[in-house]
Amino acid sequence: MKRFILIFLVTSISPLYSMVDLIRPAELGVKKIIIDPGHGGRDPGNLGTRRYKKYEKHVALGVGLKLGKLIEDNFPDVEVIYTRTKDTYPELWQRTALANSKGADLFISIHTDSFTDKSASGSTTYVMGNNYSERNLKVAQRENEVILLEDNYEEKYQGFDPSKPETYIALKLVQNAYMEQSISFAEITQKYIKTSAQRKSRGVKQGPFWVIVQTTMPSVLVELGFTTNNAEEDYLHSDKGKTEMATALFNAFKEYKTKKEAIDINADVKPKKVEPVVEKPKENAKPEPKTTKPVEENKTPKKQGVVDKGVVFKVQIATSAHKKSLTPANFKGVDNIGMYEEGGVYKYTYGSTQSYNEATNMQNNMRRKGFNGAFVIAFNNGQKITVREALQLLK
Repeated sequence: MKRFILIFLVTSISPLYSMVDLIRPAELGVKKIIIDPGHGGRDPGNLGTRRYKKYEKHVALGVGLKLGKLIEDNFPDVEVIYTRTKDTYPELWQRTALANSKGADLFISIHTDSFTDKSASGSTTYVMGNNYSERNLKVAQRENEVILLEDNYEEKYQGFDPSKPETYIALKLVQNAYMEQSISFAEITQKYIKTSAQRKSRGVKQGPFWVIVQTTMPSVLVELGFTTNNAEEDYLHSDKGKTEMATALFNAFKEYKTKKEAIDINADVKPKKVEPVVEKPKENAKPEPKTTKPVEENKTPKKQGVVDKGVVFKVQIATSAHKKSLTPANFKGVDNIGMYEEGGVYKYTYGSTQSYNEATNMQNNMRRKGFNGAFVIAFNNGQKITVREALQLLK
């Protein structure tokens, strides 16, 4: 019943693409990216301090084009698709419909922030989620208000009014199947904005933005900085600023892609070196004995609640704000389900194996069963690690 209600809400909010688009098969890796420079044409976005004759739409387009060029030059296997390449205004539904129809693997919407307090500064990356503050709601309302510029917006968006908080109830009920990947990319983005571009990070936040609610792939909305702040506005309008922000986004894309595909990472584009945090051994602790015994593949399902020893791969199939029983009835008849909690969100996994190849086969099997956002994750003695770290440990 819950699944039926979810489908109804998604299609009733955005009837502009079919259920075939919503249930598209996901491919392993990142081969297609949508870059969405916010606003454009008759919609200038926020006007900043008004010291310039260029506004948010110009900054977003400049950074978006630079980001796309970096990806095209460094990853010829990746198809870069823009929602706009000129000073034009694609309507919000057109941006999400384009991303969904193209079957993209990642969606990045680029914007600049504004506030009444001119001292406000820093960059924020937003993901869709149910837990957002009044401030985040106001930011989302401001970005969504471009809907009001569109002809017949009442019919296109079926009564959704971005100026009324109550109309966001429906959006809050839409569960983002790609929340885990979206949060992962958002966190990496903020890391590089802070280290590579050396700008202030305001962190990762949740907000009901139309363009990241209606996409059927990992999606983020990046507020590069505040153009209502004199210093940040000067920086973002400069070629240096746009280049550095595009480079930070590129470095984030590169790390996200390579982690997802478990391939080696070359040197970043002008990055700051980030040293891994190494946990110091406790005093008087006995070292664990080393073993040369080869790791055997796990051929039998693990019992629920049992912590796997050593490195194992699992397939994450769902997330939820509320804890669910691990019965097959809650997961399309699939058993061997596990659960862990991270960041206040409950995350559900299928299977357990010490073979990465077997894990990818399990992932593809789960996608065929309807878990389109399924992806491989890794643990070491019950602690979550990256897939790349797991592969290195197994070597």
